[in-house]
Amino acid sequence: MEDVTCSRNPFIHRAGSPILWFFLGALTMAVIGLVIALRLTGWFTAGRASGADLGPVIHIRDEADAEATRRALMALIFGTPQLPATLPEPAEGGMIVRLPNGFTSFIAVSVPGAPNGALVIYHTGHEGFTQRDRAAIRAYLEAGYTVWRLNLPLIGQQPSGVTVNLPSFGPLTIREHRQMAYLDEVTTGHPLRYFVEPVIAAVNQAEAMGYRPIFATGLSGGGWTTILAAALDPRIHASYPVAGGLPLSLRFDHPRRNWGDWEENLPELFRIASFEDLSILGAAGRSQIQVLNEYDICCYNDARYLHFAPAIRTVAERLGGHFAVYWAEGEFLHRANPAARRVILDDMALRRTP
Repeated sequence: MEDVTCSRNPFIHRAGSPILWFFLGALTMAVIGLVIALRLTGWFTAGRASGADLGPVIHIRDEADAEATRRALMALIFGTPQLPATLPEPAEGGMIVRLPNGFTSFIAVSVPGAPNGALVIYHTGHEGFTQRDRAAIRAYLEAGYTVWRLNLPLIGQQPSGVTVNLPSFGPLTIREHRQMAYLDEVTTGHPLRYFVEPVIAAVNQAEAMGYRPIFATGLSGGGWTTILAAALDPRIHASYPVAGGLPLSLRFDHPRRNWGDWEENLPELFRIASFEDLSILGAAGRSQIQVLNEYDICCYNDARYLHFAPAIRTVAERLGGHFAVYWAEGEFLHRANPAARRVILDDMALRRTP
């Protein structure tokens, strides 16, 4: 009698069948990919209770606190309680800011077909100028904003290495941000000035050229630079840091996802102003919207920050400002997605209204 359970059934194959092995291999790769994605986005640990009493750390309560904190930050970073008067020089395709000890910062200039008189200072992150930045800048140009694009030190169009003769160590070539700590003995102020002074120089130039309002935004490390620049410089009318950081308590509680880079975690900075204080300073009398992505494959996808935001907003509103966190639900990529860009553009339009 013929065995009717044999190969006539197209869904039954012998152990050595290539189709079966292909199916098992594809399934295995899919499972592995899913696990990696969940691990990378912090699925298993984001929002995990640590047992620590985590909450906002806020020292600024009124205008006097805000002014004193801002002046103390300037004194730390620039060596004097005021902003530097640095101006960029003309360069092919844009401008260049010359900084101490051979550091420079190039500013790429993009002008829309029909300028609306406002400026967006856009700061890229540790990966330099990417397609994500290109998409964001295109959206701002299409809306009529002139865009000046900057990069972090040692990245993009900046020199990838700067040799500095240090009194204590001799000539050293600085190639990484964490190595910039050694510049303290030859820098007036703090090595943080190499990150934020180019933005201040851009604002100086924008004011001289009559741009108004002046907006600032940036991605990742550029988002952190935007937070710091807005805290220091009240001439920035509104700021929109994208995936730019979290409060120190959340960084310590989940360092694999939230720690960030050297320049974001300096004790000497946070002794003067917490991350929450910096956010308040950037929003006081103005507007700041911080964009974070729910499943960001890079970092800062910690929903606990949403419980910190109301306390920051309360103080910002007391100081005549507006603060919000835009939580991009379902977003995996490290970027400002189209919905986030629309939130930013809507707020910019509101700030341009007389």
